[in-house]
Amino acid sequence: AVYGLASPYQMPPLNKALDHMSIAQKAMTYIDNSPDPFHAVQTSVDMLTNAGFQELDESAPYTGKLEPGGKYYFTRNKSTLVAFAVGEKFKPGNGFKIIGGHTDSPNLKVKPRSKRSAAGCTQLAVECYGGGLWHTWFDRDLGISGRVLVRSS
Repeated sequence: AVYGLASPYQMPPLNKALDHMSIAQKAMTYIDNSPDPFHAVQTSVDMLTNAGFQELDESAPYTGKLEPGGKYYFTRNKSTLVAFAVGEKFKPGNGFKIIGGHTDSPNLKVKPRSKRSAAGCTQLAVECYGGGLWHTWFDRDLGISGRVLVRSS
């Protein structure tokens, strides 16, 4: 009973929960492989490629490249992914539907010109990005992920 009322809802038997473990394990593998937006995009691209999606060049015209039943994707800056499928019965002018999503990976970004040295240690200043629950990070080991841009002469 919930709040003293009879409830038709019951916790599923444990064996039913085990039926969903493979889905949970796949989700955890995705999360483990996606510590930042760049990895999340690459992990998603790998999944789309394995599912038969074809990569498009965002800057090239799509005329003659899209076919009914086709599955396509492109990335921008390796941090944004757009994927779509063309319906089997699609005809130009019939309209279309869009479903969107985004990643919001809370992380610490290295600030430009952030190198500092003190007491024999070199430090890099960082800034918070995203809506992280930062107080939960204090007792965890932090790792490094993402990409590094290097200027050479």
